[in-house]
Amino acid sequence: MSGSWTATVDTAALAVTGLGVGLAAFVLGRTRTPGAALAVLMEVLTAAGLLRLAAAPTVTRALAAAGVVVVRRLAVLGIRGGDPVAGVIRHLRTLSARVRIPRSAHRMVDRS
Repeated sequence: MSGSWTATVDTAALAVTGLGVGLAAFVLGRTRTPGAALAVLMEVLTAAGLLRLAAAPTVTRALAAAGVVVVRRLAVLGIRGGDPVAGVIRHLRTLSARVRIPRSAHRMVDRS
């Protein structure tokens, strides 16, 4: 039963991935905006990764899902700011302002 369920969900995740590629191509064709198409693709790939993780939670699948989320975040930051690295730094500075990291830690980041 478990193997059958995993195979079914894996097939569904593969179908979602294919749907995501098609949907991203459609968005690109309609909007002529690569950023919008990439955002749609990343959202659908995240969903497919989480489906696979739900079917059989293993370390490999968890790392794959986490990798998709990290790539998605970097892509979104890059689309918004033009430079993924600068976007990550901006995001970290905003986060550090929220959690009140001491100024000495900010100086260490500013040196690099």
